[in-house]
Amino acid sequence: MSANTTIVFLHGAGMGAWVWERVINELPASAIALDVPSRSREATPERCADALVAELNHREVGSVILVMHSLAGVLAPSLAARLGDRLKRCIFVAAVIPPSGGSFVDALGFVNRLILRVLFKLNPKGLTPSPAMLRTELCNDLSPQDSEQVISRYTPEMPGLYLTPVVEFSPLANATYIKLLKDQSVPPDRQETMLARLCQPAVRELATGHMAMLADPTALANLIMKEAQLRPSQASVGVKL
Repeated sequence: MSANTTIVFLHGAGMGAWVWERVINELPASAIALDVPSRSREATPERCADALVAELNHREVGSVILVMHSLAGVLAPSLAARLGDRLKRCIFVAAVIPPSGGSFVDALGFVNRLILRVLFKLNPKGLTPSPAMLRTELCNDLSPQDSEQVISRYTPEMPGLYLTPVVEFSPLANATYIKLLKDQSVPPDRQETMLARLCQPAVRELATGHMAMLADPTALANLIMKEAQLRPSQASVGVKL
């Protein structure tokens, strides 16, 4: 694969481009992290994809490998449609893959679907889990310092990426799904359901919780480089959108 290919990191719910800095610093390859512009009432998977591709075009980024964590998985169909041949591989990290034509909440159990819809109605300025929930679901294997950072920097999420159906998901021939074996947010059995919606992806495993990029950035970076099959070049941290 061409050394001109850039690894593009997209974060999950509540996080930002900052969460990928440790991983990017471990990579001997061109890499950027972008903020997903999901925190407005007008945000949808397609509008977010438009903004992200526009940012890549502005930076004159050519071929890309997308690394999508958690909630960012809902962006894959829209990004794939817009990037076309520029998209060389998708690497999903404990990512949510909705059923074709469904939304993020449609990938959850019936009770959780109802709860999330109600919570978004009750929180029109955005939804933030309680610190106790964040500690349980996101911080189960993090240091106290990293746990506090995740909790203090968590940004309220609007309903767009959760409730808007995604475009029909065309199977991706070049995909990797990284299972996180200690994940309390998207447990391993649910990750199995997600990866089954892809077209026979390569499946890799890491023994971390949901925030693998903080818990073990070196192991995650090594796995991404192996899956990306890139020749080393200068790494760089992306500027937020």
